Amino acid sequence: MVRKIFEDHLAKAGTGIAKELILGEVQKHDMTQFVTISFVASNDPEAAYRRLSGKTKEGTMPVKAFALSERDRPTGDRLVRAYFSAMRRKFGSDRKLPALGVCETIKKNGIDDTFLHYHCLLAVPCVKESLFQEASQDFWAKIGKRHFGAPIVCKAERANSKEAVARYALKNVDDHYPIDSIIMVGFDRAPS
Repeated sequence: MVRKIFEDHLAKAGTGIAKELILGEVQKHDMTQFVTISFVASNDPEAAYRRLSGKTKEGTMPVKAFALSERDRPTGDRLVRAYFSAMRRKFGSDRKLPALGVCETIKKNGIDDTFLHYHCLLAVPCVKESLFQEASQDFWAKIGKRHFGAPIVCKAERANSKEAVARYALKNVDDHYPIDSIIMVGFDRAPS
């Protein structure tokens, strides 16, 4: 019931209010890990995107190159949800693991398109940080090889300034960003 009231409020409220409510929820939980998932076959996502879009003088293409774009978002959302579920099973307490995922296809200037990538925050206990980072790399390597023929780039790091990384993840959320497109799971429990 409370979840339904919250969802109805988000649907009626302006994006700025909804964004602040989400930031508030994130602050209530100990979101310790900041993960960037780049759906490109390269260790340098920007370079891979330039090669794929033909914006480089380099004529060589990586083997089995891929880069997901905005139209591939349903696939990206499904894979991010699967990632959250796998990490919840490994690192959640009481089968819960608060996690937030925001997709991005617009560069910081708000004009240029870029490859589909996600900024995620997860509430993983600090004592499990190195295991989590290894599990994240393994998960995306396997998913990438299975679905795209090459590992997916994933960068997991400690969220030293939780508010700063949350604001960074939500930086493109404005009145033109569908607020219901933000992936939030595990927030229906009381914060620890």
